[in-house]
Amino acid sequence: MNVTRDLITDLLPAYFSGEASGDTKALVEDYFRQNPDFERIARSATTPLETLRAATPLVADSIKEKRELESVLWGLRRRQWLFGLALFLTLIPLSYYFSHGLRDALWDAAFDWSLAAGLWLVYFARLRWRMASLVIAILFTLIPIPFLLEYAFSRAPQLKGNFAEAICIWIGAAFVWIGYFSRRHW
Repeated sequence: MNVTRDLITDLLPAYFSGEASGDTKALVEDYFRQNPDFERIARSATTPLETLRAATPLVADSIKEKRELESVLWGLRRRQWLFGLALFLTLIPLSYYFSHGLRDALWDAAFDWSLAAGLWLVYFARLRWRMASLVIAILFTLIPIPFLLEYAFSRAPQLKGNFAEAICIWIGAAFVWIGYFSRRHW
């Protein structure tokens, strides 16, 4: 059997932890005798591991730890809400197709999909929450404008839903803006 450096490298964790069998130890030590430079590199690589084992564990402050865990929990909840809202706005235009055809509700679908695209961007960019709330506030403020302009100039009866949706989106944007400016800087 040809003993290669890769094979010995695979055996090193068991060798240095003391869990290797006698044959494995003999094989590794024989390879070390033949390649002293590799032995020096391998032994120097185990030094950080042994320093970590010898280090005393840090005692965490219970209040600080609780605050950090709550922060992580709230971050996960925010991401869940963001995911749910983005998914809802992505799938809701399918209901337009089944209710009165996608061609008749194209502006409604475009409105919902543009909001969903912004929310998906925030979700996948994994922005810090303060930056994400700023991006959401800007999106919710600007996206309804072209749809309201279309409503104002066409006066088509099928666009009345866009007007109500835009007002609701702007109310949501107002709450996000208020939350953004009232929140203390982290």
